[in-house]
Amino acid sequence: MKWIKKLFGKKEDSSEETGFREIDFEDLLSWLDDSYQKISSGIEKEVSGLMRELEVALSELKESNSRLAEAKVEGDFDIRAVKRAKSNRENVIKQVSTLVDKIKVQENKDFRALKGFYEAAVQNLDICLENMDRSFKYTRGVFPQESKEVSEGLSKLGHVFKELREAIIINKREMEAIEASYADMREIQKLSTSKIAETLEIESKNRKIQTLKDEIARASQALEEFRKGDAWQSLQSLQEESTAVGSRLKKAETGLSSLVLPLSGHLSRIKKLHESGRYTLKPEVKQQLDICLEYPIRVDLSFFPELQKVFEDNALDMQTQKKEKALLQVRVLISVFPERKKKYLEALREFEANKAEISKSDTGRLVELEHKETELLNRVHLLEEDIENSQKKLAVLREELESRREKLLASISLIDSGARLHFQPSIFG
Repeated sequence: MKWIKKLFGKKEDSSEETGFREIDFEDLLSWLDDSYQKISSGIEKEVSGLMRELEVALSELKESNSRLAEAKVEGDFDIRAVKRAKSNRENVIKQVSTLVDKIKVQENKDFRALKGFYEAAVQNLDICLENMDRSFKYTRGVFPQESKEVSEGLSKLGHVFKELREAIIINKREMEAIEASYADMREIQKLSTSKIAETLEIESKNRKIQTLKDEIARASQALEEFRKGDAWQSLQSLQEESTAVGSRLKKAETGLSSLVLPLSGHLSRIKKLHESGRYTLKPEVKQQLDICLEYPIRVDLSFFPELQKVFEDNALDMQTQKKEKALLQVRVLISVFPERKKKYLEALREFEANKAEISKSDTGRLVELEHKETELLNRVHLLEEDIENSQKKLAVLREELESRREKLLASISLIDSGARLHFQPSIFG
Protein backbone atom coordinates (compact mmCIF):
# COMPACT_ATOMS: atom_id res chain seq x y z
CA MET A 1 0.00 0.00 0.00
CA LYS A 2 2.88 2.41 0.75
CA TRP A 3 4.22 2.29 -2.84
CA ILE A 4 0.72 3.02 -4.18
CA LYS A 5 0.45 6.08 -1.89
CA LYS A 6 3.86 7.28 -3.08
CA LEU A 7 2.88 6.71 -6.72
CA PHE A 8 -0.17 9.00 -6.33
CA GLY A 9 1.63 11.45 -4.09
CA LYS A 10 -0.39 10.57 -0.99
CA LYS A 11 1.09 11.20 2.44
CA GLU A 12 1.49 8.62 5.13
CA ASP A 13 -1.12 8.61 7.93
CA SER A 14 -0.60 11.34 10.47
CA SER A 15 -0.22 8.65 13.12
CA GLU A 16 2.73 7.23 11.22
CA GLU A 17 4.29 10.70 10.90
CA THR A 18 3.83 11.72 14.53
CA GLY A 19 4.40 8.34 16.13
CA PHE A 20 0.98 8.33 17.79
CA ARG A 21 -0.64 4.97 18.45
CA GLU A 22 -4.27 4.92 17.33
CA ILE A 23 -6.65 2.88 19.52
CA ASP A 24 -10.28 2.22 18.63
CA PHE A 25 -12.64 2.19 21.59
CA GLU A 26 -13.72 -1.35 20.74
CA ASP A 27 -10.07 -2.44 21.13
CA LEU A 28 -9.52 -0.52 24.37
CA LEU A 29 -10.14 -3.47 26.70
CA SER A 30 -7.46 -5.54 24.98
CA TRP A 31 -5.06 -2.57 25.01
CA LEU A 32 -5.64 -1.98 28.74
CA ASP A 33 -5.13 -5.68 29.47
CA ASP A 34 -1.85 -5.60 27.55
CA SER A 35 -0.73 -2.42 29.34
CA TYR A 36 -1.61 -3.87 32.72
CA GLN A 37 0.17 -7.12 31.95
CA LYS A 38 3.23 -5.26 30.65
CA ILE A 39 3.58 -3.18 33.83
CA SER A 40 2.82 -6.21 36.03
CA SER A 41 5.51 -8.21 34.25
CA GLY A 42 7.99 -5.40 34.83
CA ILE A 43 7.06 -5.20 38.51
CA GLU A 44 7.27 -8.98 38.84
CA LYS A 45 10.87 -8.96 37.58
CA GLU A 46 11.65 -5.99 39.79
CA VAL A 47 10.28 -7.51 42.99
CA SER A 48 11.40 -11.12 42.50
CA GLY A 49 14.61 -10.34 44.33
CA LEU A 50 12.67 -8.50 47.05
CA MET A 51 10.46 -11.54 47.59
CA ARG A 52 13.56 -13.67 48.10
CA GLU A 53 14.92 -11.07 50.52
CA LEU A 54 11.55 -11.15 52.29
CA GLU A 55 11.73 -14.94 52.67
CA VAL A 56 15.23 -14.65 54.14
CA ALA A 57 14.20 -11.80 56.46
CA LEU A 58 11.20 -13.76 57.73
CA SER A 59 13.30 -16.87 58.27
CA GLU A 60 15.98 -14.92 60.16
CA LEU A 61 13.32 -13.14 62.23
CA LYS A 62 11.77 -16.48 63.13
CA GLU A 63 15.16 -17.84 64.21
CA SER A 64 15.93 -14.67 66.22
CA ASN A 65 12.55 -14.96 67.90
CA SER A 66 13.29 -18.61 68.81
CA ARG A 67 16.66 -17.63 70.29
CA LEU A 68 14.96 -14.94 72.37
CA ALA A 69 12.46 -17.53 73.62
CA GLU A 70 15.28 -19.90 74.65
CA ALA A 71 17.62 -17.23 76.04
CA LYS A 72 18.93 -17.65 79.60
CA VAL A 73 19.45 -14.82 82.05
CA GLU A 74 23.12 -13.94 82.18
CA GLY A 75 24.36 -11.35 84.62
CA ASP A 76 23.39 -9.95 87.98
CA PHE A 77 19.89 -8.46 87.64
CA ASP A 78 17.30 -7.49 90.17
CA ILE A 79 14.86 -10.36 90.58
CA ARG A 80 11.95 -8.06 89.85
CA ALA A 81 13.54 -6.85 86.60
CA VAL A 82 14.09 -10.49 85.54
CA LYS A 83 10.48 -11.34 86.33
CA ARG A 84 9.21 -8.36 84.30
CA ALA A 85 11.55 -9.17 81.43
CA LYS A 86 10.42 -12.79 81.24
CA SER A 87 6.70 -11.96 81.33
CA ASN A 88 7.14 -9.23 78.69
CA ARG A 89 9.35 -11.54 76.61
CA GLU A 90 6.34 -13.81 76.20
CA ASN A 91 4.38 -10.95 74.63
CA VAL A 92 7.26 -10.02 72.29
CA ILE A 93 7.62 -13.64 71.15
CA LYS A 94 3.85 -13.93 70.65
CA GLN A 95 3.62 -10.73 68.59
CA VAL A 96 6.62 -11.62 66.39
CA SER A 97 5.33 -15.18 65.86
CA THR A 98 1.91 -13.83 64.86
CA LEU A 99 3.56 -11.41 62.44
CA VAL A 100 5.67 -14.17 60.80
CA ASP A 101 2.61 -16.41 60.47
CA LYS A 102 0.50 -13.67 58.84
CA ILE A 103 3.09 -12.58 56.28
CA LYS A 104 3.01 -15.20 53.53
CA VAL A 105 5.38 -14.59 50.64
CA GLN A 106 3.28 -13.57 47.64
CA GLU A 107 3.37 -16.00 44.73
CA ASN A 108 1.13 -13.86 42.52
CA LYS A 109 3.25 -10.82 41.73
CA ASP A 110 0.93 -8.75 39.53
CA PHE A 111 0.27 -5.17 40.64
CA ARG A 112 -3.10 -5.68 42.36
CA ALA A 113 -1.87 -8.69 44.33
CA LEU A 114 1.39 -6.98 45.36
CA LYS A 115 -0.39 -3.79 46.41
CA GLY A 116 -2.86 -5.75 48.53
CA PHE A 117 -0.07 -7.86 50.00
CA TYR A 118 2.05 -4.81 50.84
CA GLU A 119 -0.82 -2.95 52.54
CA ALA A 120 -1.81 -5.98 54.64
CA ALA A 121 1.79 -6.81 55.56
CA VAL A 122 2.66 -3.26 56.62
CA GLN A 123 -0.52 -3.10 58.67
CA ASN A 124 0.47 -6.35 60.44
CA LEU A 125 3.99 -5.03 61.03
CA ASP A 126 2.64 -1.79 62.54
CA ILE A 127 0.30 -3.76 64.81
CA CYS A 128 3.17 -6.00 65.92
CA LEU A 129 5.44 -3.05 66.75
CA GLU A 130 2.65 -1.22 68.57
CA ASN A 131 1.68 -4.25 70.66
CA MET A 132 5.28 -5.17 71.61
CA ASP A 133 6.79 -1.69 72.01
CA ARG A 134 6.42 -1.41 75.79
CA SER A 135 7.26 -5.06 76.43
CA PHE A 136 10.43 -4.78 74.32
CA LYS A 137 11.83 -2.11 76.65
CA TYR A 138 11.81 -4.57 79.56
CA THR A 139 12.97 -7.52 77.46
CA ARG A 140 16.08 -5.97 75.99
CA GLY A 141 17.28 -4.87 79.43
CA VAL A 142 17.75 -8.53 80.52
CA PHE A 143 18.15 -10.21 77.09
CA PRO A 144 20.10 -7.52 75.18
CA GLN A 145 21.73 -9.64 72.46
CA GLU A 146 18.67 -11.71 71.57
CA SER A 147 16.44 -8.58 71.64
CA LYS A 148 18.92 -6.80 69.37
CA GLU A 149 18.72 -9.67 66.84
CA VAL A 150 14.89 -9.52 66.87
CA SER A 151 15.00 -5.72 66.48
CA GLU A 152 17.43 -6.03 63.54
CA GLY A 153 15.19 -8.70 62.00
CA LEU A 154 12.17 -6.40 62.24
CA SER A 155 14.23 -3.53 60.82
CA LYS A 156 15.35 -5.69 57.89
CA LEU A 157 11.72 -6.67 57.28
CA GLY A 158 10.75 -2.98 57.31
CA HIS A 159 13.53 -2.21 54.81
CA VAL A 160 12.19 -4.87 52.39
CA PHE A 161 8.70 -3.39 52.68
CA LYS A 162 10.10 0.09 52.04
CA GLU A 163 11.71 -1.09 48.78
CA LEU A 164 8.49 -2.89 47.84
CA ARG A 165 6.56 0.32 48.49
CA GLU A 166 8.90 2.23 46.19
CA ALA A 167 8.39 -0.36 43.45
CA ILE A 168 4.62 0.02 43.86
CA ILE A 169 4.70 3.83 43.96
CA ILE A 170 6.78 4.05 40.77
CA ASN A 171 4.03 2.22 38.88
CA LYS A 172 1.07 3.37 40.96
CA ARG A 173 0.09 6.33 38.80
CA GLU A 174 -0.04 4.25 35.60
CA MET A 175 -1.79 1.36 37.32
CA GLU A 176 -4.39 3.64 38.90
CA ALA A 177 -4.90 5.21 35.47
CA ILE A 178 -5.47 1.71 34.02
CA GLU A 179 -7.96 0.86 36.78
CA ALA A 180 -9.75 4.19 36.23
CA SER A 181 -9.78 3.49 32.47
CA TYR A 182 -11.44 0.10 33.02
CA ALA A 183 -14.14 1.77 35.15
CA ASP A 184 -14.65 4.68 32.72
CA MET A 185 -14.74 2.34 29.73
CA ARG A 186 -17.45 0.19 31.34
CA GLU A 187 -19.42 3.27 32.32
CA ILE A 188 -19.16 4.72 28.80
CA GLN A 189 -20.44 1.43 27.38
CA LYS A 190 -23.32 1.46 29.87
CA LEU A 191 -24.15 5.13 29.24
CA SER A 192 -23.87 4.66 25.48
CA THR A 193 -26.27 1.72 25.59
CA SER A 194 -28.72 3.81 27.63
CA LYS A 195 -28.33 6.76 25.24
CA ILE A 196 -28.98 4.61 22.16
CA ALA A 197 -32.01 3.02 23.85
CA GLU A 198 -33.36 6.44 24.86
CA THR A 199 -32.81 7.80 21.35
CA LEU A 200 -34.62 4.85 19.79
CA GLU A 201 -37.44 5.31 22.29
CA ILE A 202 -37.79 8.99 21.31
CA GLU A 203 -37.83 8.06 17.63
CA SER A 204 -40.48 5.42 18.29
CA LYS A 205 -42.64 7.89 20.22
CA ASN A 206 -42.27 10.49 17.46
CA ARG A 207 -43.50 7.94 14.95
CA LYS A 208 -46.46 7.14 17.21
CA ILE A 209 -47.22 10.87 17.50
CA GLN A 210 -47.20 11.25 13.72
CA THR A 211 -49.54 8.26 13.38
CA LEU A 212 -51.86 9.75 16.01
CA LYS A 213 -51.79 13.16 14.30
CA ASP A 214 -52.84 11.49 11.06
CA GLU A 215 -55.72 9.86 12.94
CA ILE A 216 -56.61 13.22 14.53
CA ALA A 217 -56.69 14.83 11.08
CA ARG A 218 -59.09 12.13 9.86
CA ALA A 219 -61.24 12.42 12.99
CA SER A 220 -61.36 16.21 12.70
CA GLN A 221 -62.34 15.89 9.04
CA ALA A 222 -65.13 13.45 9.91
CA LEU A 223 -66.32 15.81 12.67
CA GLU A 224 -66.28 18.77 10.30
CA GLU A 225 -68.24 16.84 7.68
CA PHE A 226 -70.79 15.76 10.28
CA ARG A 227 -71.27 19.36 11.41
CA LYS A 228 -71.95 20.40 7.81
CA GLY A 229 -74.52 17.62 7.36
CA ASP A 230 -78.30 17.74 7.70
CA ALA A 231 -78.32 15.86 10.99
CA TRP A 232 -76.09 18.47 12.64
CA GLN A 233 -78.02 21.41 11.18
CA SER A 234 -81.27 19.89 12.43
CA LEU A 235 -79.74 19.34 15.86
CA GLN A 236 -78.51 22.94 15.96
CA SER A 237 -82.01 24.20 15.17
CA LEU A 238 -83.50 21.98 17.87
CA GLN A 239 -80.94 23.17 20.40
CA GLU A 240 -81.65 26.81 19.56
CA GLU A 241 -85.35 26.10 19.87
CA SER A 242 -84.66 24.30 23.16
CA THR A 243 -83.12 27.46 24.59
CA ALA A 244 -86.20 29.51 23.68
CA VAL A 245 -88.62 26.85 24.94
CA GLY A 246 -86.68 26.47 28.15
CA SER A 247 -86.82 30.21 28.69
CA ARG A 248 -90.61 30.22 28.22
CA LEU A 249 -90.99 27.31 30.63
CA LYS A 250 -88.87 29.07 33.25
CA LYS A 251 -90.93 32.24 32.84
CA ALA A 252 -94.20 30.32 33.21
CA GLU A 253 -92.90 28.50 36.26
CA THR A 254 -91.77 31.78 37.86
CA GLY A 255 -95.17 33.30 37.13
CA LEU A 256 -96.94 30.49 38.97
CA SER A 257 -94.56 30.55 41.95
CA SER A 258 -94.85 34.33 42.29
CA LEU A 259 -98.66 33.99 42.74
CA VAL A 260 -98.27 31.59 45.68
CA LEU A 261 -95.23 33.27 47.27
CA PRO A 262 -97.22 36.01 49.18
CA LEU A 263 -99.20 33.24 50.90
CA SER A 264 -96.20 31.16 52.00
CA GLY A 265 -96.03 32.74 55.47
CA HIS A 266 -99.74 32.10 56.13
CA LEU A 267 -99.46 28.53 54.81
CA SER A 268 -96.53 27.82 57.13
CA ARG A 269 -98.57 29.20 60.06
CA ILE A 270 -101.51 26.89 59.23
CA LYS A 271 -99.13 23.90 58.93
CA LYS A 272 -97.66 24.58 62.40
CA LEU A 273 -101.15 24.93 63.92
CA HIS A 274 -102.14 21.60 62.39
CA GLU A 275 -98.98 19.84 63.56
CA SER A 276 -99.41 21.23 67.11
CA GLY A 277 -103.06 20.06 67.22
CA ARG A 278 -104.54 23.55 67.51
CA TYR A 279 -106.21 23.28 64.13
CA THR A 280 -107.15 20.27 62.04
CA LEU A 281 -106.87 20.03 58.24
CA LYS A 282 -108.42 17.41 56.05
CA PRO A 283 -105.77 14.90 54.90
CA GLU A 284 -106.13 15.86 51.24
CA VAL A 285 -105.92 19.56 52.12
CA LYS A 286 -102.81 18.96 54.28
CA GLN A 287 -101.20 17.08 51.37
CA GLN A 288 -101.90 19.92 48.92
CA LEU A 289 -100.68 22.48 51.44
CA ASP A 290 -97.30 20.70 51.67
CA ILE A 291 -97.09 20.58 47.86
CA CYS A 292 -97.94 24.29 47.65
CA LEU A 293 -95.12 25.13 50.08
CA GLU A 294 -92.49 22.93 48.43
CA TYR A 295 -93.40 22.95 44.73
CA PRO A 296 -96.33 25.34 44.05
CA ILE A 297 -96.51 24.63 40.31
CA ARG A 298 -97.72 21.11 41.10
CA VAL A 299 -100.58 22.12 43.38
CA ASP A 300 -104.10 21.05 42.33
CA LEU A 301 -106.54 23.82 41.38
CA SER A 302 -109.10 22.41 43.82
CA PHE A 303 -106.82 23.31 46.70
CA PHE A 304 -107.47 27.06 46.60
CA PRO A 305 -111.26 26.90 47.22
CA GLU A 306 -110.51 24.61 50.17
CA LEU A 307 -107.87 27.04 51.37
CA GLN A 308 -110.44 29.84 51.20
CA LYS A 309 -112.68 27.85 53.52
CA VAL A 310 -109.78 27.41 55.97
CA PHE A 311 -109.18 31.16 56.14
CA GLU A 312 -112.95 31.80 56.55
CA ASP A 313 -113.09 29.30 59.43
CA ASN A 314 -113.46 31.06 62.80
CA ALA A 315 -111.60 28.16 64.47
CA LEU A 316 -108.39 29.21 62.71
CA ASP A 317 -106.25 31.09 65.23
CA MET A 318 -105.17 34.04 63.12
CA GLN A 319 -105.61 37.79 63.35
CA THR A 320 -108.66 39.11 61.46
CA GLN A 321 -106.60 41.57 59.46
CA LYS A 322 -104.20 38.85 58.32
CA LYS A 323 -107.11 36.54 57.47
CA GLU A 324 -108.73 39.20 55.29
CA LYS A 325 -105.45 39.89 53.48
CA ALA A 326 -104.90 36.15 52.94
CA LEU A 327 -108.47 35.71 51.67
CA LEU A 328 -107.90 38.49 49.13
CA GLN A 329 -104.75 36.73 47.88
CA VAL A 330 -106.59 33.38 47.70
CA ARG A 331 -109.38 34.90 45.61
CA VAL A 332 -106.73 36.28 43.23
CA LEU A 333 -105.23 32.79 42.99
CA ILE A 334 -108.63 31.22 42.27
CA SER A 335 -109.17 33.61 39.37
CA VAL A 336 -105.62 33.87 37.95
CA PHE A 337 -103.85 30.57 38.81
CA PRO A 338 -105.81 28.34 36.31
CA GLU A 339 -104.78 30.46 33.30
CA ARG A 340 -101.18 30.65 34.37
CA LYS A 341 -101.14 26.92 35.12
CA LYS A 342 -102.47 26.32 31.59
CA LYS A 343 -99.65 28.42 30.10
CA TYR A 344 -97.11 26.55 32.24
CA LEU A 345 -98.43 23.14 31.10
CA GLU A 346 -98.32 24.26 27.46
CA ALA A 347 -94.70 25.41 27.87
CA LEU A 348 -93.87 22.15 29.64
CA ARG A 349 -95.37 20.05 26.82
CA GLU A 350 -93.46 22.10 24.27
CA PHE A 351 -90.24 21.65 26.25
CA GLU A 352 -90.73 17.88 26.59
CA ALA A 353 -91.52 17.57 22.87
CA ASN A 354 -88.35 19.47 21.99
CA LYS A 355 -86.33 17.30 24.36
CA ALA A 356 -87.73 14.15 22.76
CA GLU A 357 -86.81 15.45 19.30
CA ILE A 358 -83.23 16.14 20.44
CA SER A 359 -82.94 12.65 21.95
CA LYS A 360 -84.01 11.17 18.57
CA SER A 361 -81.27 13.15 16.76
CA ASP A 362 -77.96 11.51 15.82
CA THR A 363 -76.11 12.96 18.84
CA GLY A 364 -74.37 9.64 19.47
CA ARG A 365 -72.29 10.04 16.32
CA LEU A 366 -71.28 13.55 17.36
CA VAL A 367 -70.28 12.43 20.87
CA GLU A 368 -68.35 9.51 19.40
CA LEU A 369 -66.41 11.74 17.02
CA GLU A 370 -65.68 14.36 19.68
CA HIS A 371 -64.62 11.68 22.17
CA LYS A 372 -62.29 10.08 19.64
CA GLU A 373 -60.68 13.41 18.77
CA THR A 374 -60.21 14.28 22.48
CA GLU A 375 -58.77 10.86 23.27
CA LEU A 376 -56.26 11.10 20.40
CA LEU A 377 -55.20 14.60 21.47
CA ASN A 378 -54.68 13.39 25.05
CA ARG A 379 -52.54 10.49 23.85
CA VAL A 380 -50.41 12.87 21.78
CA HIS A 381 -50.03 15.17 24.80
CA LEU A 382 -48.87 12.30 27.03
CA LEU A 383 -46.39 11.12 24.40
CA GLU A 384 -45.03 14.66 24.00
CA GLU A 385 -44.52 14.84 27.78
CA ASP A 386 -42.73 11.48 27.66
CA ILE A 387 -40.49 12.74 24.85
CA GLU A 388 -39.69 15.90 26.81
CA ASN A 389 -38.67 13.79 29.82
CA SER A 390 -36.64 11.46 27.57
CA GLN A 391 -34.85 14.42 26.00
CA LYS A 392 -33.92 15.72 29.46
CA LYS A 393 -32.64 12.27 30.38
CA LEU A 394 -30.74 12.11 27.07
CA ALA A 395 -29.10 15.47 27.79
CA VAL A 396 -27.94 14.17 31.19
CA LEU A 397 -26.59 10.99 29.58
CA ARG A 398 -24.64 13.05 27.03
CA GLU A 399 -23.16 15.22 29.78
CA GLU A 400 -22.13 12.12 31.74
CA LEU A 401 -20.68 10.55 28.61
CA GLU A 402 -18.64 13.65 27.84
CA SER A 403 -17.38 13.80 31.43
CA ARG A 404 -16.38 10.11 31.29
CA ARG A 405 -14.74 10.64 27.89
CA GLU A 406 -12.55 13.45 29.27
CA LYS A 407 -11.56 11.34 32.29
CA LEU A 408 -10.79 8.32 30.09
CA LEU A 409 -8.66 10.38 27.68
CA ALA A 410 -6.72 11.83 30.62
CA SER A 411 -6.11 8.33 32.01
CA ILE A 412 -5.01 6.99 28.61
CA SER A 413 -2.56 9.88 28.33
CA LEU A 414 -1.05 8.93 31.72
CA ILE A 415 -0.70 5.30 30.64
CA ASP A 416 0.81 6.18 27.26
CA SER A 417 1.26 9.81 26.18
CA GLY A 418 1.57 8.68 22.56
CA ALA A 419 -1.80 6.86 22.49
CA ARG A 420 -4.82 8.37 20.75
CA LEU A 421 -8.27 6.95 21.44
CA HIS A 422 -11.01 6.99 18.79
CA PHE A 423 -14.71 6.51 19.57
CA GLN A 424 -17.42 5.18 17.31
CA PRO A 425 -19.82 7.95 16.16
CA SER A 426 -22.72 6.03 17.73
CA ILE A 427 -21.29 6.57 21.22
CA PHE A 428 -21.21 10.37 21.19
CA GLY A 429 -23.37 11.13 18.15
